Amino acid sequence: QVFVCGDDVEAKQMVMNIVRALGLTPLDKGSLLAAQEIENYPLQLFPMWKFPILLSFGLTAFFFFYCLVLDVIYTYIYEKNNFSFFIAITIPNRVFPVMALILLALVYLPGIFAAIIQLYRGTKYRRFPDWLDKWMLCRKQLGLIALAFASLHVVFTLVTPMRAFVSWRTGKGIISQALNNKTEPLNLTNAWISDSYLALGILGFFLFVLLGITSLPSVSNNVNWREFRFVQVR
Repeated sequence: QVFVCGDDVEAKQMVMNIVRALGLTPLDKGSLLAAQEIENYPLQLFPMWKFPILLSFGLTAFFFFYCLVLDVIYTYIYEKNNFSFFIAITIPNRVFPVMALILLALVYLPGIFAAIIQLYRGTKYRRFPDWLDKWMLCRKQLGLIALAFASLHVVFTLVTPMRAFVSWRTGKGIISQALNNKTEPLNLTNAWISDSYLALGILGFFLFVLLGITSLPSVSNNVNWREFRFVQVR
């Protein structure tokens, strides 16, 4: 995108035509009063990422501390079990999917609020409240951060079988069956539930990645509105 501002409509239109001829997309930013704002853009450092990052950090800290108290501190005090190693893999892998779902919900929630406000006002030409306007402008950033949390959840889940705790628990189960001279039969119900859960998780992550890719400016600029809408709805 190329930002264009000016007080002369004809001159501005001429510049926008030149920009289109170069294969770029002109964006009319209004009068010359916006020139200072445009010139300060190169000096800004991720201005639209501040709120999403702070929100994500705050929610992550809250859920992490909650799981820490529930799984580590509580069990150590009342059950005398030291599960402090859960801090490295188990607790983060519980926080990541929760954060991904919450942030994904926050991407689409402001659109619902905007529709309700428009219906209440009876027009779509009035400006939204500042809080809703800022929220809607950072939806793309919230979605990409949600995708990052979902990707971390996938990676942490893949390394779970490599953990010493999982190997110890599996070995303990094998030894217990050997000592009791009894083999536990395969529970087909649990097998179906487990495989279905994993399959749906893989499909959901694939759709999540597809949604994130189409949200990138370099990709979204190459698809029309109907194609973008199709991906969003799916």
